[in-house]
Amino acid sequence: MEPSGAARGDRVAAPRASARRALRARRCARVGAVALMALAGAACATKRDIRDLREQMAAMQARQDSLYGVIARQNQALMDSVRQTHELVLRVRGDLGNQLVQMEQQLIQIQELTGQSQQQLASLRQQVSSRGEYFATPPEAQGADSGATAQAGSGTDPEQLYSVGMDQLQRGNASVARRAFETIVQDHATHERAPDAQLQVAETYYQERNYDRAFQALDRVLELFPSSPAAPRAVYRAGIIAEEQGNIPRARSYFQRVLSGWPRSEEADLAREKLRRLTGR
Repeated sequence: MEPSGAARGDRVAAPRASARRALRARRCARVGAVALMALAGAACATKRDIRDLREQMAAMQARQDSLYGVIARQNQALMDSVRQTHELVLRVRGDLGNQLVQMEQQLIQIQELTGQSQQQLASLRQQVSSRGEYFATPPEAQGADSGATAQAGSGTDPEQLYSVGMDQLQRGNASVARRAFETIVQDHATHERAPDAQLQVAETYYQERNYDRAFQALDRVLELFPSSPAAPRAVYRAGIIAEEQGNIPRARSYFQRVLSGWPRSEEADLAREKLRRLTGR
């Protein structure tokens, strides 16, 4: 008995359904394999990324540590510089304070010296004025009191004038000192201080570095007081000044004059030693 059409249809459809199921199974297997491969690749890529990320983080940490070290060193250097600057400011402030104190003390001394000089100048002016009044007085008026007028004409004592002149010369007031010494030479030419006063006139010019006038003043000692002990001193002093100026021939000439003019003086011994040292120069 032959099967019906429906049965034959079922028998034909069954193999087809099996084939379709097998095909779907194979497709699913392929998809699963691809998915597994993708997951495996993704896992590998993730491990590499993590390793790279860790290396980058380590490098960044190293750079950060290096930058931190540089900043720390710069900060320490800055702090040292600030501390040194502060110490320097304190030292400078202290030095300035000490200098100001010293300047104030020097100003006080200068004021004291100026006051003394002003008093001495006033005394000298008064003495000069007294001498001028004396010489302006008629002779008949002078005869009324010859003793008093003689004392007035002589002015201040030469010793006092000489002391004032030396004091001013030591203070550096060469012009004031010179007026005192010249007053002794002019008004008290026979006094024992007169030759030394003329010698000191030369020293006032020497202090002012007016060497030509100093030589002239020393020559005046020989003109005015040739037999005085100041004469060999004046010639020897001229030789010293000439030597200081580098004029060796002129210096030798002065020293030779001391030896020939005053061979037994103390200055002769000094001049002899000078000539010995100048030999060959």
